Amino acid sequence: MGSRLASITRLAFLGMGIAVSVIVSATAVLSMPALAVQEPEINQRILAQSQLVAQWLAAFALLGGAIAAITGIDQYRKQCKWRRREHARHLIEMMSRREAIQNIAAILDYEEYRTFEVRLSNGQILQFEATDERLKRALRSHAQMVKTRQGIKMLSQVSAQPGKMDEGTARILQRYRDEEFVIELTLRDWFDDFLGALESCNNSIEAGLVTAEDLKPFIFYWLQVISDRRFRRNGGSGFYDQFFHYIYWSDYKGVQKLFERYGYKILPPPYSTNDFDNIEKETPVYDAFRALCMAKAAHLVYEDEEYVHDIVSHWLSDNIDDVWKKQNPADYVVDTIKQWLRAEDRQKAFDIQDEFKYLVDRVTDTQAFMFRKDSHIVLIFRGSQQAADWKTNFKFRLREFAMYQPPKSGEIPTGKVHRGFQTAWEGVEKRVIIQLKKWWGKDTHFWVAGHSLGGALAALAATSLDYQGFRVSGLYTFGQPRVGDWKFTRQVNARMGDRMFRYVNNNDVVPLIPPQFNILNPTHMYGHMGQFRYFNVRGKLYKNSFFGQQWGDRLLGFILAIKQPGTDIVADHMMEFYVRNLQKALNEEKERQKSERQEKMEAAELFELEKAR
Repeated sequence: MGSRLASITRLAFLGMGIAVSVIVSATAVLSMPALAVQEPEINQRILAQSQLVAQWLAAFALLGGAIAAITGIDQYRKQCKWRRREHARHLIEMMSRREAIQNIAAILDYEEYRTFEVRLSNGQILQFEATDERLKRALRSHAQMVKTRQGIKMLSQVSAQPGKMDEGTARILQRYRDEEFVIELTLRDWFDDFLGALESCNNSIEAGLVTAEDLKPFIFYWLQVISDRRFRRNGGSGFYDQFFHYIYWSDYKGVQKLFERYGYKILPPPYSTNDFDNIEKETPVYDAFRALCMAKAAHLVYEDEEYVHDIVSHWLSDNIDDVWKKQNPADYVVDTIKQWLRAEDRQKAFDIQDEFKYLVDRVTDTQAFMFRKDSHIVLIFRGSQQAADWKTNFKFRLREFAMYQPPKSGEIPTGKVHRGFQTAWEGVEKRVIIQLKKWWGKDTHFWVAGHSLGGALAALAATSLDYQGFRVSGLYTFGQPRVGDWKFTRQVNARMGDRMFRYVNNNDVVPLIPPQFNILNPTHMYGHMGQFRYFNVRGKLYKNSFFGQQWGDRLLGFILAIKQPGTDIVADHMMEFYVRNLQKALNEEKERQKSERQEKMEAAELFELEKAR
């Protein structure tokens, strides 16, 4: 390698040397006009030809030297690139030889029920499947694993005392301690090995040994499988969310940065048992909280049905977040063992069949879910994910707005709407109405939300259902495209515009489509409806913003995103950023109210002091 580099360098310098020597010779020839004055007998024509030849020689020498130099530099760059690629290949090759990484690759690569082996302390070989429930237990936080060890020790001491624990319970405890917990620790070690290898990849990039582009052919598939819902296996959403939590809990900052280099974000799941509590309250804090809850649900709808069911169960249960922190170690282990046994029997901890409905239309690929919590009914639509969803998006031609059960008064918006969106909504409209009739009461608060295509369906659903007698308390859309012409949007805004909230994140391109004017609908202009709320390039929420401010801020967003991986207009459309920005807005609103209360208290104290004087 060193001799190749030396020869390339010599080639570059040789070319430049030849060029310089020829240019010097040519300069000497070009000085001959002075001789022409001294020696008149020299033929002027020959002199002119000599000068021309010298000029051409100088030009060719410069060209040849430049080509030699460029060739040398190009060869040097290629050699550097080859060395980096070799280093990247060697790094990945060394990683792939490790058994733990091979096992995690098999788990991630759609083989969650493949059989693995672990050697127990007594030398016995135990075979097991890496089920999602088992993986989630293995990826608990460090504090939870410490509490598990403590709880097992405490319960083992109790079981060792005669008559303190019945034989069946003692056998279950022993089985969990000697087998299941060992499997969980083994899986945990494998994941630590895998994440440590990804940290090494990021360290190599930061050290300049390789570039992200050099590593991309070797690791990009695994980054997609972990980060991109389109590449995940069905039914694995709970495991992937727990995996994201684990990366944060264990402070794998290099792994997070590695994903960001390829345009992905590792964000921990946002769901809380407090979500959707008292969302009907009309205060600035609850306004922000309500929008955040709807955003979380619009984020959740992209996951598989089983995980949606689990999170809605979480919302509807009486549990509280991080309840394990308040338990003593023995009680925590008892709950963990109960979860393990339920998972083996495929049992659900909390049945929400009467409070939850998942909706799918196979023709249009429309997907939604709805649930009831106290006096609240929430309807959420999924956005574009499959090819059929994009077919729906591109059906720009307008058609008459219609509904399943038009009101007897005959009052109905007379404008036209996006043909694809209307057809997709009609695919589930009847089932939504049937479920609403089952759940509806005099004190019902009805909320509708969605992201992207889901936002468009939510807008049409809210309009249709409100006109059919199911009053909508609030519509929340995120990155929603236009759904109807100006005539339609004006009529809807007049009726319920104060209950519609349309959020847009900086350079999210989807709200700009379909274009207002379309050749397929030359006599109609597309428009938006509802109250516009805008997140700037820093994620700050503006409830009122003017046109010039938006476009200036969007230009700034484009400039700042030049060095970022991925496309700005696509990245800003991600639902994760809407959730993060709304959480930020909620925190700021809480801080503002806290400051106001503090100022009022200080003002009251000052008044009392002045009064006492």
